[in-house]
Amino acid sequence: MRLIEGPSGVWYLGPGGTLLMPRRFHRQGALTDEGRAELEKSQIGTPRSRRHYSLTVVTSSACNLGCPYCFQNTGVAAPGRFDPPRIPKRVLDVPMIERIIDFTTGRLADGGYDRLFVLLFGGEPLLNRAGCRELLVRLGRLAPVSASMVTNGVLLRPRVAEELESAGLKSAQITFDGPRELHDALRATRSGRGTFDTIIENLVAVQRETDLRLTLRLNTTAEGLPLLDDLIRGLAERLNPQRCFLDIAPVLNYADLYQDVLARSSGEVDTILAGYATALECGFEVAWPSGGACGFCGERDGATGAVINADGTLYSCWETIGKDGYEVGSIEDGYQPYPPQRWVSCGEFATEAAAPSASKAFDDALTVGLLELLRARRREQAVARA
Repeated sequence: MRLIEGPSGVWYLGPGGTLLMPRRFHRQGALTDEGRAELEKSQIGTPRSRRHYSLTVVTSSACNLGCPYCFQNTGVAAPGRFDPPRIPKRVLDVPMIERIIDFTTGRLADGGYDRLFVLLFGGEPLLNRAGCRELLVRLGRLAPVSASMVTNGVLLRPRVAEELESAGLKSAQITFDGPRELHDALRATRSGRGTFDTIIENLVAVQRETDLRLTLRLNTTAEGLPLLDDLIRGLAERLNPQRCFLDIAPVLNYADLYQDVLARSSGEVDTILAGYATALECGFEVAWPSGGACGFCGERDGATGAVINADGTLYSCWETIGKDGYEVGSIEDGYQPYPPQRWVSCGEFATEAAAPSASKAFDDALTVGLLELLRARRREQAVARA
């Protein structure tokens, strides 16, 4: 739950959605009696009932890229090289898929769920394309499946996309680190080759040959922030923005391995919000900020979702996959007793680029600024339709 003041009033982001309330409902950092009554009436503070179980499965923990900021790196690359050391390599095979089916059958029954959301994850999941397809096909026999994939896009050729779409894949998230020159400096292959043109060509073909929805994640560093507008407009020229969500994500410093992160200043907030305004102008979809818990790490011990490495080890969050000391069980034995600090949620591993109060102010300003931007956009569209 988050409560943030903005120009239009007080925004409440809760498990049941987002609500804008008058300022008089908020005093000294808390809701008034009138505000609490409005919140109860709206039911925004009540989690929505879930019918699906969320499953993240790593099909390959290896990766074909050497991004220097990746949270799966265990060190930095040697000078002149592009292959930082990573978590141990694991590959999903058919016997493990069968054990995942058994594990998932039990989770569905225990929670009363009747459908699945599946996230194909890595490393790079398409390094094990057969494992991706086999997993989706077999899970589809268990319950209706809606699947997505986090991929760097280098191997997402149209034939691969068509194959996975037929098995239940609905969407894919692909990351860009800036316009071509900057992207290729950061998201190079492990031998140092650039990837920008290959990814764009693949996505153009995927949009032409399939119905997959794309989410373009724009990783933003201190160097890349001034280039954000150029990147967004360039992507809109090559892709169909009406079939893309766009998300701007400040890069985090995991394990103190990457330093070129944002200072989390008010000026940076303004630049990111200007980027979102450009995205909307170009026709991209932008998601509303959410106050709901993550379906994977939001509740302990797999109550709403599970994160499974390719060897069957269970973790709380994809940020801990493959890291020694952060295992919380296995698909054979289920969740086992573990120290509380092993249950890590999204972003906890990152080294703060600013004092906690400054980071909170940055996050709140960015969230409320985006909420106000999307509200204004919705009102403009309503006027245009009238």
